[in-house]
Amino acid sequence: MDAIKTWLSRFDSPLVFWVAASILACALVTNALWLLRSRGIQRHPAWPALSQAARFVFFLGIPYLALGGWPRPPFSGLLSLEELGLVGFSPRWPATRWLQSVGTGLALGMAAMVLLLLAWTQANRAAGNHRLRFPPRQWWALWVDGLYLQVHWAFYRGALAAALEDVYTGVFVGLGLVYLEWALDPFWRQGWREPAQAAERWLRTALALVAALIFLFTRNLWVCLAIHGLLELTFWRLGQPAQTAENAESEEET
Repeated sequence: MDAIKTWLSRFDSPLVFWVAASILACALVTNALWLLRSRGIQRHPAWPALSQAARFVFFLGIPYLALGGWPRPPFSGLLSLEELGLVGFSPRWPATRWLQSVGTGLALGMAAMVLLLLAWTQANRAAGNHRLRFPPRQWWALWVDGLYLQVHWAFYRGALAAALEDVYTGVFVGLGLVYLEWALDPFWRQGWREPAQAAERWLRTALALVAALIFLFTRNLWVCLAIHGLLELTFWRLGQPAQTAENAESEEET
């Protein structure tokens, strides 16, 4: 009984409230925007810029504050850089540990690639003419989104691992909270019903799981980010509509 009380008392950590506040903020904003759209309210011309600013604050600003941003001195807050996986070369992270982490990440990434390719092939075979497709995007935009997501996911699992004093529990509870956050987002739920967005939802759900496993075995966010980028770029290339001969000729001329 005392052990259970001790374990539950760890949820009193301010880090848990940071995570809960992040999920609540995401749910409130996305549902408010959904309500406005359902009532036919048009977006303001400044919306694209405001949206990008809000994404930056949500995905990177909140983790920065937990690390010890304003009003506290930088990097003296509730979390450390190493708990997020933002490591560099140091006595705790010599070259041998980096090489081991990279090798482990590549092995897990290749295994994930094979499984996802099999799932991709089966899904497209069952879909017939309605194959999974991704909308065209610039490669750098995919890397920016990958950075946002990886830091966001690392914040959840790092905060919970530090609060609960258990990396394994923190990783998988954090992963569950990522899925909960998506489930509370009406735009995310609608995307599963739209062919133009279903592939993106499917891939992102898989990448969250892959990143959690890689972090569990490597404790290195840089490795997670690299594998995330490679997998996402691979599948976005596979999911682009086939070019017609006319389009291919025009590209060669340019």
